[in-house]
Amino acid sequence: MMPLTLPGGTGIEARHFTSMVFALALAGTALVAHTVGSWLTYTRGPTGWSDSRERVPVTLGAMELKVPANMMRRVEERVAGGPVDRLSLAVLWPSMDGYSELNARAFADPSDTSAVILVALEPTLTADIMDTSERLTQVWLSLASGDPLPGPAGLALLPLPGDPASGTDFVAHRSEEGHLFAARCFTPRDKALAATCERSIRLGDGLFATYRFRQVQLEHWQKLDDSIASLVAGLSPKPAS
Repeated sequence: MMPLTLPGGTGIEARHFTSMVFALALAGTALVAHTVGSWLTYTRGPTGWSDSRERVPVTLGAMELKVPANMMRRVEERVAGGPVDRLSLAVLWPSMDGYSELNARAFADPSDTSAVILVALEPTLTADIMDTSERLTQVWLSLASGDPLPGPAGLALLPLPGDPASGTDFVAHRSEEGHLFAARCFTPRDKALAATCERSIRLGDGLFATYRFRQVQLEHWQKLDDSIASLVAGLSPKPAS
């Protein structure tokens, strides 16, 4: 799948703006700038990968986790373990495997078809107030710069206002059987940069997960959340039988 580029906005302001929505618009503009900046540095990963599968004990909020060293992006977390405010992981789609000598080339792939998924875990109490699906319904629908367009695997692509000189900013979303999927995506105008998406979800074990992936993986949107949840569940120590 080629990176998705949506037509430019019409320049017409969104209708039915209340003062609250106007305030959200200002916040949304700031968020766009912050998000674009983070997306443009997406491929600048750590240089010190480990291929060790040894599990590192990590405390994240009230959670005690055992994390394979080859999934941990930050050298300092991998070496020290112990309490952390935020845990940064990297795995390959769809296997959800960590780094190894066999897949080193895949982890170094900066292209639009890279299989790398970056995952950040935080305690729910210290995470952002809204996850991606909540942001869609409470903020982004009001900020849309045009009507939704058809996307891969039945997704709708909602264009958002932004700087056309930087690229295309949009939300890929769909509601199915009571479950709302929404991912914030960005297609850089600079072809040397990757087209990526970001989604945040609340996990039932008191954790907030934010994961980034290439737009090519949008066609697998129905499987992404479950794969992330299964990955995190596998980090919890198994009770003795």
